[in-house]
Amino acid sequence: MIKTRRSVGGRLGDAAQWALIGMYLLGSFGILLLAVVRGGDWGALLDPGLERLDDPKVSVPLGWDSFANPLVWIFGVARLTAILIVPVAAFGVILGGLSAAAARRGGDRQRLNRSLLRIVIWVVLFAVAFSPYGEQLHNWLAD
Repeated sequence: MIKTRRSVGGRLGDAAQWALIGMYLLGSFGILLLAVVRGGDWGALLDPGLERLDDPKVSVPLGWDSFANPLVWIFGVARLTAILIVPVAAFGVILGGLSAAAARRGGDRQRLNRSLLRIVIWVVLFAVAFSPYGEQLHNWLAD
């Protein structure tokens, strides 16, 4: 069989999934780590909350607070992605499934494995979000 180049839509879908995973990790665990470093309470990594870490918006080193500052947009969108984990993870699994189906149809085993890896990452992030720890982290981020 002659291998054809991947479509632009396939590459964009793959890149979009990795970007969403990165935004979720930055918006949840990245902000948590910044708050822990700023507060100096390393035990708060396992027990995030307002009583230990203060408001999440305070912990992000944004510099000047303006809509022209790109860090405000990056951390704001990342935090929103973390807060909306259910629809974001569902969208990621759907994109992963479409990518896996296209890779299987095209006979590209490497792309199929990467698609399955992204699906597993989304399922794990979804499971963490619905654990007691994830609920506590979500409540702290949404405050």
